[in-house]
Amino acid sequence: MDWLTLEGINWLAVVVAFLATFAIGFWWYSDAGFFKVWRRLGRISREDMEGASMGVAFGGTIVANALGVILLAVLMNGLGIDDWAGGLVLGALLGLIFRGGAHALHNGFAIRHPGITVIDAAHDTVGLAVAGLVLGLF
Repeated sequence: MDWLTLEGINWLAVVVAFLATFAIGFWWYSDAGFFKVWRRLGRISREDMEGASMGVAFGGTIVANALGVILLAVLMNGLGIDDWAGGLVLGALLGLIFRGGAHALHNGFAIRHPGITVIDAAHDTVGLAVAGLVLGLF
């Protein structure tokens, strides 16, 4: 596994890609994006949101997002993907298959509305596709 290394990773590109995914998530789960539908499908009230620990929720998403972008950078580096198109495709595939698949698995067993899975999986697919695009541009 000589290719599984942090050597050769452009950390500025990782930071920019992370910020891009965070901006996408900020819009995606806002009232301008899909938040109203997501909240309605999940039967989550404003009171539920206000009572939740948003620091824990955001902290977890920040760490998971950062690790996802770092792993994407490592995979792109190891696979020799150094252009925006290859990064876009790899990011989209990882987002759809691994993260989207995890949403489908967990939301299915939790008996959540399938629309929640579609919104969440689409977010991860778009986010990692854009992260791959950004990494490939650097």
